[in-house]
Amino acid sequence: MADLDLIETIDDFQSEYRKGIGTVLPHRPSKEANLDNIRRFGDGVGDYNPLWRDEAHAATSRFGMVTAPPPFLYGVTLGVVAGETGAIDRRRVSTRYLPVNYAGAEIDFIRPIWLGDRITAQEQVGETVRKQSRRIGPINFNTGRVTFTNQRQEVVATINTLMVRYQNTGHTMEYDRTAKSAGGEPAEPVVVPADPLVWERERRGAQTRYWEDVQEGETIPSLPKGTYSVTELFLFTHGVLGTGRSSRAALDAEGSADLGGGGRFDSEHATKRRNMPGQFDYGPQRVCWLSQIVTDWMGDDGTLRKLHASIRHPNVVGDTNTLHGEVAKKMVVDGEHRVELQVRNENQSGLPTAYATATVALPSRSP
Repeated sequence: MADLDLIETIDDFQSEYRKGIGTVLPHRPSKEANLDNIRRFGDGVGDYNPLWRDEAHAATSRFGMVTAPPPFLYGVTLGVVAGETGAIDRRRVSTRYLPVNYAGAEIDFIRPIWLGDRITAQEQVGETVRKQSRRIGPINFNTGRVTFTNQRQEVVATINTLMVRYQNTGHTMEYDRTAKSAGGEPAEPVVVPADPLVWERERRGAQTRYWEDVQEGETIPSLPKGTYSVTELFLFTHGVLGTGRSSRAALDAEGSADLGGGGRFDSEHATKRRNMPGQFDYGPQRVCWLSQIVTDWMGDDGTLRKLHASIRHPNVVGDTNTLHGEVAKKMVVDGEHRVELQVRNENQSGLPTAYATATVALPSRSP
């Protein structure tokens, strides 16, 4: 498509985006929650919880069978199209002028995803809000609402996805990536292999965590994710999204010989088109991590109700990540005993790059 057809400024983009607010997009991605897809999703996010991959373990749980982990939704779709371009013809928006990044999600988990369910997603274009960023200037926050239904036409979850568009700055965004010691002093970076962490992770599992045993202010076990590598980026791309090939027209439009992972594998594309310091992750990958630290803590008998996540800084290949969390408060809502957790992902400098507030329902000893 000729350059004259491209939207080149953030103001023009916002004007065009507003025309499509409320539009339901025609694309309906769908995926079956079969055992292979559920296990492949776990491979992609590094979550080997036996509740959603070990049939014998799951058979003794309250579910009686394997179910999908709550963020399996991202295996159906990342749900970013409405927030990226609204109802605009996507060929008119290029990262040559207007990079795009994932900024967060508000997820309501409504029903379990049972083994054999077919989950279908629908996106609707939401609002756009203009803000000013100290690092990159004018920035548009665009919302897309994603509704996930099963083959019984039941809504299993909704996600309000937040995407950001901004004018290409021509330079990379800087943030703190300096490795620090336990005392906060600069230290030599250490590569922590991610593979063993998948197997060494301790979980609450079948041991019931009761609401009465939880104390406000207590910390929850940290979740080390190791050093982010191209392998981890590929595993998420392959295990969660599935691999696909880019057309020549797409490569030409985005100025990349390798658009795997939306250009994340291409260092030049990442720096020049996305203004990143290097190859970088998918925002939803860290949302899955934020979910995992919660589901590991709550055990098989807990239920994740909500996860409201915010992605603040990029996660670049070479960063070492650890998730931490605390119990913020306890409450009883309509007879259900709930706990609110504050969780975050920190890189090797101690910089929080992603946050989330999670709401969990736990069993109670009281009748």
